Amino acid sequence: MNSTNVSTNKIKNNNNIPKNIQTIKTINPSTEEVLREYNLITKEEITDLARKSKKAYKEWRKDYKRRTGFLYAFANEFKKERERLAKVATLEMGKTIKEARSEIDKCAWAMEYFADNGGVFLHDEVINTDARKSIVTFEPLGVIASLMPWNFPYWQALRFAAPSLIAGNTIILKPSSVTMQCGLEIEKIFEKIGLPDFVFKTVIASGTEAEYLIDSEDVSAVTFTGSVPVGAKVAQHATSKLKKIVLELGGSDPFIVCEDADIEKASSGAVKGRFINCGQSCIASKRFIVVKNVANQFLEKFIEKTEKLKIGDPLSEETDIGPMVNQAAIENIDDMVKQSIKEGAELATGGQRIGKENGSKGFFYRPTILKNVTPRMGVAREETFGPVAPVIVAEDEQQALEIANDTKFGLGASVWTQNLNKAEKYSKLLQAGIVTVNNVVVSDPRVPFGGIKNSGFGRELSKHGMFEFVNIKSIRFYDQLIHQHYVE
Repeated sequence: MNSTNVSTNKIKNNNNIPKNIQTIKTINPSTEEVLREYNLITKEEITDLARKSKKAYKEWRKDYKRRTGFLYAFANEFKKERERLAKVATLEMGKTIKEARSEIDKCAWAMEYFADNGGVFLHDEVINTDARKSIVTFEPLGVIASLMPWNFPYWQALRFAAPSLIAGNTIILKPSSVTMQCGLEIEKIFEKIGLPDFVFKTVIASGTEAEYLIDSEDVSAVTFTGSVPVGAKVAQHATSKLKKIVLELGGSDPFIVCEDADIEKASSGAVKGRFINCGQSCIASKRFIVVKNVANQFLEKFIEKTEKLKIGDPLSEETDIGPMVNQAAIENIDDMVKQSIKEGAELATGGQRIGKENGSKGFFYRPTILKNVTPRMGVAREETFGPVAPVIVAEDEQQALEIANDTKFGLGASVWTQNLNKAEKYSKLLQAGIVTVNNVVVSDPRVPFGGIKNSGFGRELSKHGMFEFVNIKSIRFYDQLIHQHYVE
């Protein structure tokens, strides 16, 4: 994590901070300078906040049209603040400014999409049964605790918030300690448009305080996006309290290049799919599985295009690759590269930190392609959360599919072929929650998003994501008692 939890017992009390208060520091990954220091919320404050959020929920759920108006207002204000909000994300976690702007745009789109369509999704369903009238209604659950990561700090918070708010839930967001300001900026925009108090609140919290939030009897459900180990702990904690949870965890998405693929398009897609957000994306392409008879051609173009990427200051319009999020992340990715080389992989390009040899600051790592990678190597088994692309050569397309499915993850996958009948067949054979043909995997408010296996369970986005956090209630109206029911 790009943050430090520090006890102010060890800091001079020169800011009117009580000595027993715990704090979080955020650090600019380009310069390694401290950006801000935040006080952690207390257990008592969490209890009070959850209680007030539950009270706000009782009013918020009543008026759908009012909720729609607030989502439209938020989208408009978010777009107005685009440049400032994008810069906050770039400074906190290092994504390039042009990628940060795109994230803002996508968030506004999602808010508008659910404001446009929420009423259709939530409309009562009428079902023909033996009763005079049978309907299915969709009612909000209550207060939802949202535990979100740092790599897309606005998008991952709001892609959950948009459908949940329109459904009538209230939300308490715990952002990553790396991108605390991004989480607070979301709350500020809601405050600016006049959202009722405690409908959406951001808390400054560590893992300990997050447990207090999950434990609160006023919190009805939990959504978590992050790593597999932490997700497992959050799920165990939430389910021990019998609370609904949705998990969006890691991925090791296969990028399958078939023998009839358009290599020019596939190689461009490989660069886009692997190096977005400096490779720090759960749905980034992470295993490049290429059929043998086009492997050399694909690899040559992939290397050529990767080496043209510009690395540097993420605030520059010209930069394609910014820094990794923190020191731990860059050390982990460098260790994975070195270990894969020991195991027999060959460095095709990249493979080193930038700037440390001359004492410059920042967590910059050169975009890297590894060849001669085998499916059993760690770089092909674990999630490579950084700018490293392992290329695996398969004998044929059948073996490519087998390699793609031989993983503990199951989030996304992409298939590159000019034969759409083949693409449809392969897409159904791939064990993943999302499959894209001739393009990279991206999330979209209109379609469900989520994985299987260790990539989590449940869905976000679309009506299916909305329904994760509603009570799907059946109601039946009878004229008289029916006597012939002999089973439950």
